[in-house]
Amino acid sequence: MKSILTFFALFFILSNVFAENLFKKNYQIQGDKNLKSQITSVETEIYRGWDKDTDNITMLEEGYDLMGFSSYVGVYTPPAEAVDFGKQIGADAALIYDRQINEANRATVIKKARENYKKKKLDSEGKIEEIVIQEEDLVDPNVKYDFYVSFWAKLPKPLFGTHLISFKEGDERNKDGGLFVVAVIKESAAFNAGIQRKDLILKINNIELSEPSDFIKELVANKGKEVEIEFKRNEETKKIKVQI
Repeated sequence: MKSILTFFALFFILSNVFAENLFKKNYQIQGDKNLKSQITSVETEIYRGWDKDTDNITMLEEGYDLMGFSSYVGVYTPPAEAVDFGKQIGADAALIYDRQINEANRATVIKKARENYKKKKLDSEGKIEEIVIQEEDLVDPNVKYDFYVSFWAKLPKPLFGTHLISFKEGDERNKDGGLFVVAVIKESAAFNAGIQRKDLILKINNIELSEPSDFIKELVANKGKEVEIEFKRNEETKKIKVQI
């Protein structure tokens, strides 16, 4: 009997060790493939996401950048697996979104019924009567979830502190040129200078901007100096000077 128990224990351990991590399998890199935590032994923190667009802006404003994401439909996967994969890729944080996309079947119904019964049933001593729930009642392979997990790395202190995008030619949002401010990192030079989300940065030191790389190049060239930024907000063009 002891050898049988040992075999089953070993089988359980190995099956978990070699089980495929679905967050890893479905991972897609977003942007810089070299982006990762500045911490050597990172402990990935996981948070419940609510609205992807709003959450993404919040993370950018807090000084994080998106490393990539996992998206798939399948049976319920423990968040701990997302944490494990986050550690592998050097993510400081992960946001998880999941929702059940089909009706539960008999196993889940039984589980809920037994839990409700357990709350109501009292024995002769006024204590909750123990209800035995079998392992098979806890697993419902027919219930599917839509999973999305985004992985984030904390950035080093930025020179300026904006996340920028450019619009392609032909896009009506490109009529003024410049770079659209997606987010402003809190307590950065841009934040303290009053730059806001949805501003349009037109020039730096009188150099017209069409790509974020042009802006970064000029910032690096003027590190430790003061630069002049021309930007547009609500159809009004403004100029400010910022110490980099």
